[in-house]
Amino acid sequence: MNKETDVAWAAGLFEGEGCISTDGRYKNHRRISINMTDKDVMKRFVEIVDYGRLLGPYMEGKPGTSRAKYKERWQWGTGKRPEVLRILKMFLPYFGQRRLEKAIEAINKIETIN
Repeated sequence: MNKETDVAWAAGLFEGEGCISTDGRYKNHRRISINMTDKDVMKRFVEIVDYGRLLGPYMEGKPGTSRAKYKERWQWGTGKRPEVLRILKMFLPYFGQRRLEKAIEAINKIETIN
């Protein structure tokens, strides 16, 4: 695969599974994260964004069910402004309209802090 294809793949995964949220008690801070049960997919995502590490496994399942029914869940995320900006800007050309608007809003909030 080439870099552009990898970035498009990671952006698509983030669009479907990722989250852009407010980071803690600071209104202008933004956090990006992604959680899922496919470790190999998550490892590839982290390699492409070239930042952070994969955390887990955490157990995913319904309360009251046997442990045999639980799945391992993996997570990645960052609230570090330079990384959030870099990654969102890298993904912008590949986002659909709704996620594009959220990403631009997050970028604008972060850039008003600096």
